[in-house]
Formats: sequence, structure tokens, C-alpha cells
Amino acid sequence: MLWLGICLFLLGSTQSAPVGPDDQYQIGTGIADVTGPAAEINMMGYAKLGQDTSGIHLRLFCRSVVVVDNIGNRILYITADLQGIAQILKIEVVKALEAKYGDLYHHENVLISATHTHSGPGGFFQYLLYIFTTEGFITDSYQDIINGILTSVDRAHNNLKPGNIYWSEGELTDSSANRSPAAYENNPKEEKDKYKYNTDKTMNVLKFTDLNNKPLAMVNWHAVHCVSMNNSNTLISSDNKGFASLLMESDYNAGQLPGKGPFIAIFSQANEGDSTPNTAGARCIDTGAPCDFITSTCHGKNEKCVAFGPGKDMFESTQIIARKQYQKAKELFEGNSQTKLKGPIQYIYQNIDMSNYEVKLPDNKTVKTCKPALGYSFGAGTTDGEGASMFQQGTHVGEEPKFWDFVRNLITTPTKEITDCQSPKAILLPVGEMTFPYQWAPNLMPTQLLRIGDVVIAGLPGE
Repeated sequence: MLWLGICLFLLGSTQSAPVGPDDQYQIGTGIADVTGPAAEINMMGYAKLGQDTSGIHLRLFCRSVVVVDNIGNRILYITADLQGIAQILKIEVVKALEAKYGDLYHHENVLISATHTHSGPGGFFQYLLYIFTTEGFITDSYQDIINGILTSVDRAHNNLKPGNIYWSEGELTDSSANRSPAAYENNPKEEKDKYKYNTDKTMNVLKFTDLNNKPLAMVNWHAVHCVSMNNSNTLISSDNKGFASLLMESDYNAGQLPGKGPFIAIFSQANEGDSTPNTAGARCIDTGAPCDFITSTCHGKNEKCVAFGPGKDMFESTQIIARKQYQKAKELFEGNSQTKLKGPIQYIYQNIDMSNYEVKLPDNKTVKTCKPALGYSFGAGTTDGEGASMFQQGTHVGEEPKFWDFVRNLITTPTKEITDCQSPKAILLPVGEMTFPYQWAPNLMPTQLLRIGDVVIAGLPGE
């Protein structure tokens, strides 16, 4: 409760005098290319050795929106067609922005998010776990992303104009499915009873216009993985969300090439953890029968169980899921059930040590979080990206193959502390304790809130 109190205090503090109505904002938009090397770079997302880029299906873009309120407070919201945003990316972007713009942009008011496409080049994270399959850090990939983000921000900063912001919400029910329904069913009934579906079907839309209500930008949040392009793909692709952005931008930028028009459409990612676009379900590739409901295997093999999208192939599936998101977003964007935002721009940022964070439960018992560890279930993969059959989903302590315990211990042996803390999960790799040749995974995690009037955007690391 202490941090909540600090949040409310900091979010509520302001000193400047208003210079205009509190329902009008200065709005700037920008877009730039972040595609990077188009060949021979391992893709980031499926962690599949040999899945190296060999060309381009859809180029990758970064889209930025600057919003300034009537007392001069501002936020910068950025979304890039990437698998994720590495901490090192934000550090370098903010450093460059501070050098160019002084105290206008900083870690607290800049939020950088990703669409979570699994078909972009990797090699731009600073932790070993995330660049293992790329065989190290790829400077070309990293620098092209940095340059593209900064270019999109410069464009947004330099075209600020007065405008209005509207919020709307709806349901999109046929663009996603739960890829782990058996796991979801293990939740308590009182938990499941709170929700209408076993995945979040909500779409939230922010509409940005000038004072004459001419569209400037759209930002929406909807939970669905960008894995319409499967792990057999080697073409760089922004997947379903990137394609949805291009569809909507083509509507409002008639005659313009992709990435060149003034209107931008950001299809941001939401709480998409087990929300898959492969709505045709998981089937055995040898028989066509549904996979085992509990283990997501076929004849005991993970490799035989693959989820398929609604199209005849991954390219058509990408288009179908993209079009569903685009059509719903446009419906909400142009609909009559919109709330005009008014009120201040505020923000707060905090780094949390998630390796040792105490939480008080409703029964007043105090528990704590653990250092990160990959379980044996991680090795089994998902129906969106199958793993190896030597691993199984739902593996508990005492069930893990002793041979792989032996192999793991040749690299590192989990301490009793992390073993006890992570129990009953059987640990395949205790990445939170692995520091050779440098740190494998982060312990310190950034959290962030951006407020535009009555709407609060929560930035959290994870899916």
C-alpha cells in the first residue's frame, strides 16, 4: 500500500498554470522503419535454431505518439514491430532523447512497447538467454532498431498540433483462442466465474484527432499473439498486428506508400499470454486428429502437435486475423459510443526487484517472489511453437528426467533457495542464478503508468 500511496501523491502533483481547456491536447505522431538486416539473422520469438531470416514478408515499423496537456506535461508512447523491448534499447533511446531534447523525455514519461511479432530479427537484447540462438549480440539489428525508434520520435515531436482524444471499448471474439485450455481449467471456479471467456476479448481504442476531428492516429490494445506466421517461416514479418496497422493506415493515407502517410495506426499488444491467433486449434500433423487435451502431444510427441490458423496457410491466416482486428478497431474508431478525454497528463515509473519481492496474501501470510527459472515445461514449448519430446508440459519436482538434471548440472546446479522457491516447478535452467559469461536473465523489472485524463496505460514486462 505504501507504493500505491506514493503513486497517487506523485500523479496528483503539479505546479504549472493551465494554458488552454483541459479537454484539448497537443498531439504529435511519427512512424519509421526498424526492419534491420533481412537475411541470415536468427529470428526472435520461437528460439528455434536455424530459423534464420531469408527475406521480407512485411516490413517492421515503429510508431510514436506524443501527448501534451494544457499545463505542459507530456508523455511519449512508442510501439515497435518487434518481439519485445530490451532494457538496453530504452536506455539508449532515452539517453539520445535527453541529449537532444533536454528534460522533455526521460525514463518516467517514455513508454516503449512491442507488438510481439515472432518473425523479426533477434540479437538486440543484453541478456544471454534472449540472444543464445542468434549466437550473440547483432550490432546491425540493434542499431537499425535504435535509429528507427529515434526517427519516429523526432517526427512525432516536430509535428505537434492541438487536438482531441477519445476512448472506446468493444469485444472482438473471433480473433483469438486459448492455447492452454486445460491449464486454464485448473484455476479455481470462483476465479473463472469472474470472466466471460478463457481469454481476454476486449479491445480498447484511443482516437486522436485535430480540433476539426480530422483523424491523426489510433492506438488500440487487444490480446492476441503475433504467431500467425509459424516457426517454419523465415521471412521478416510484422505478423497480424503489423498487417492490421498497414490496413488501417491505407484507409486514412490514401495513395501513400506504407509508412509514409501522416496518419498512424498502432495495434498494441495486451495481456496475450496464452491468447493464440491459431483459432483452428491444435492438431496432429500426421493424422489430423486433435492433440491430447492435457499434454498437447500426439502419441506422446510435442513435435507432432501444431496449432493452425483460420486460413489455408500462414500467410492467409495472418491476413484474416489482421483484418478482424482492423475491422473492429475501425468500427470503434468511427463509432458513436466514444468518451472524450479530459484532464491531466501524468506518469510514474518504478523498477522492482522481482527476484525477492514480498507479497501479503489475503490471509495475512507473507510470501515472496523468486529468481527466474525455466521449467522443464518450457522445453516442451507450446502448440504455437512446439518443443522437444524429451520434455513434457506440467512437469513437477520429482518427475523430471534425471539425465537432463545431470546435463543441466554440468552447466550450473540450482541452489536450494531457488529450488524451494520455484517448487513445485521442476527447474530446467535457473537463469536467475546464471551469470557466465554474463547475466542470462533480468531480476530488476520496470513498471510504468501513463495517464491521459481518465485513461491509464499500464506498462508491464511480460505477456
